[in-house]
Amino acid sequence: MSNSPTAPARTRMSRVARITTALLFFTWLIDYFDRLIMTIALPHVGRTFGLNHTEEGLIISAFFFAYAFSQLPGGMLADRFGTKQVIAAAMIIWSAFTGLTAVAWSFGVMLVVRILFGIGEGIFPGASMKAITERTTPRERMLANGVMLSSNNFGAAVAPLVAVPLIAAIGWRAGFGVSALAGVVMLIILMLLLPGRDAVRAGGPVAAPAAAPPADGLPKPRPWAVLASPAIYLYVAMFFGLDIIGWGINTWMPSYLEEVRGLSLSGSAILLAIPPVVGGLTTMAGGRLADRLGGRPRLTVAPAMAVGGAALLAMAYSPSLVAFIIFECVGIGCFGLAFMPVMSVPLKTLNGRFTGSASGTINFGGQLAGVLAPVAMGFLVDKINYTAAFLFPVAGAGLALVMALIVPQTAPVLARRLRRNKQLAGGFAEVGEPAPTAVG
Repeated sequence: MSNSPTAPARTRMSRVARITTALLFFTWLIDYFDRLIMTIALPHVGRTFGLNHTEEGLIISAFFFAYAFSQLPGGMLADRFGTKQVIAAAMIIWSAFTGLTAVAWSFGVMLVVRILFGIGEGIFPGASMKAITERTTPRERMLANGVMLSSNNFGAAVAPLVAVPLIAAIGWRAGFGVSALAGVVMLIILMLLLPGRDAVRAGGPVAAPAAAPPADGLPKPRPWAVLASPAIYLYVAMFFGLDIIGWGINTWMPSYLEEVRGLSLSGSAILLAIPPVVGGLTTMAGGRLADRLGGRPRLTVAPAMAVGGAALLAMAYSPSLVAFIIFECVGIGCFGLAFMPVMSVPLKTLNGRFTGSASGTINFGGQLAGVLAPVAMGFLVDKINYTAAFLFPVAGAGLALVMALIVPQTAPVLARRLRRNKQLAGGFAEVGEPAPTAVG
């Protein structure tokens, strides 16, 4: 490895990091499939209960309401009780309520079930990111997180390819039952194979333990201490704008292709899968880019949102289906490219004492977008048309771009801001090292 501060270090994950990342990738894949099968089934659910687009959007938003507000306690629980225990609890809860979605007998019951399902899924992200932090070095961490979270886009690609024929063959209710069973199987695999923190190679992660030994003189970590740091909320707002794109597009694309373009659910499966594959690939690329540029949202998130916002604007007004899908691919690709850089600087700044809380707090902003975007876009469809609805993600790209320009750009800069919060004592990673490149 070069000693030059301007030479990017070659990132190669350790065996423990690779196993952890692979297992969590597939866990997130199941998590995302359980979430997105509802967007595929939404036209069928709407017809079953006689719903309009706004009410259909409320089914998605009900999940995200609970999911968003579970991000904060999820990260805190991981910091307090450990990642493996919290991940197991999350998977048990979300699998149970995925199954119970199949037996909902009214719109009101469906809303309650989806809220409880959201609680289970909401406590998982912070724990999974903390698990990565505990089993990786700072230089490989964004790549590992990028690979893990690329599952979101690959899950969005797998969902229509699997859920469409599944629902066509056995109906939407039985489809949710099969999805729940997949979660139980993945839980067993993860619990058997996930490496322990003690298995990390020598010289690996520098994360401090969740509860510092009394001999080190550090106070017992208070997971909620992150909430007293105003700088973190800048990243929350950036992720909020970014996720308006993801959740707005994912929720309404199946219905749009059926109602506006005249495609059957089975006929739209491939078109629904292509953009998320692009997004999955760019998410992994974004993780590597974040490592090389030391985070720096101004150099990663801002350009991606400028191009992505323009592409989504062109998509909304595209008369041709081919052009519509091409512009959607560009927009979702830029969304994926920006995904990991949004998290990069905070995750490089804090160590294992607070990464669960920090990632949960930032992810909270993204999931608030999931509360707003589905119902707001459904309302726009009911009152105006789909073109107006698809302008909503363009606004999200604009917000993310603006926030990318004003957030702290590197780990040392953010650390100086966060150190004003004395409750975060002992919670900082090795951020004084030279940046991977000399970009300012």
